[in-house]
Amino acid sequence: EGDYEYQIKTGGSDELSELGREFNNLTQRLKNTEELRRRFVSDASHELKTPLASIRLLSDSIVNSDNMDGETMREFVTDIGNEAERLSRTTEKLLSLSKMDSGIGLSSDRLDLKHITEKTMHLLSPLAKEYHVNISTELERGCCILGSEDLVYRIIFNLAENGIKYNMPGGFVRIKLFRDSENVSLIVEDSGIGIPDEDLPHIFSRFYRVDKARSRDAGGSGLGLSIVYDAVRLHGGSVNVEKRESGGSRFVVIFPACPEEKPE
Repeated sequence: EGDYEYQIKTGGSDELSELGREFNNLTQRLKNTEELRRRFVSDASHELKTPLASIRLLSDSIVNSDNMDGETMREFVTDIGNEAERLSRTTEKLLSLSKMDSGIGLSSDRLDLKHITEKTMHLLSPLAKEYHVNISTELERGCCILGSEDLVYRIIFNLAENGIKYNMPGGFVRIKLFRDSENVSLIVEDSGIGIPDEDLPHIFSRFYRVDKARSRDAGGSGLGLSIVYDAVRLHGGSVNVEKRESGGSRFVVIFPACPEEKPE
């Protein structure tokens, strides 16, 4: 009946006692899953409600104003477009998380991470120029993995984009890529604002923001690092974050490497 608080009283070590303990473990897992689902729905609703409220307020202001000048009208319409774009980005990220949760879209293509990283950095160069942040790369050849190019692109893009947006003018983002016999390592480090110690354990949680006010100003939804975490996990890899001694953050992603192709 959905009452996950109910627990069977067990004693002894026979089959029925073992079954009772398994039942209690199952109900506890169901309770935890239900709590996560409710929190996710609540967070998602709040995240979508904020830009919708802004759009409603701005549109009502336009409709109820009889003498709004053209410049103010254009400013309001621009703000509505920005909020709609933010809403679109959030829904796209939610759909990405949903697809990864269900395992949809994960292919096993042979991917050259050096090539994907170079393409990603090329796309991010205008943003880095806007924020006055220098991007540098140190990419080894032969760093190949099996997986989805779209998801790997998202991993690299989200990590590098965060490094740019949460940085300071004159700062840097460095990307390193190398492999050993078993793994390919991707390191993205920056000279930015860093992550407080108390936030480090939660940084990959969905909708979690370190600096809520600055995240909203930068267009963050609190979903980018969740996408990174889930995408890396789907590729059989791991991702960790640590603070740099001189300031900023360092993300270390490790993928299982493809066997090196032998010449025919």
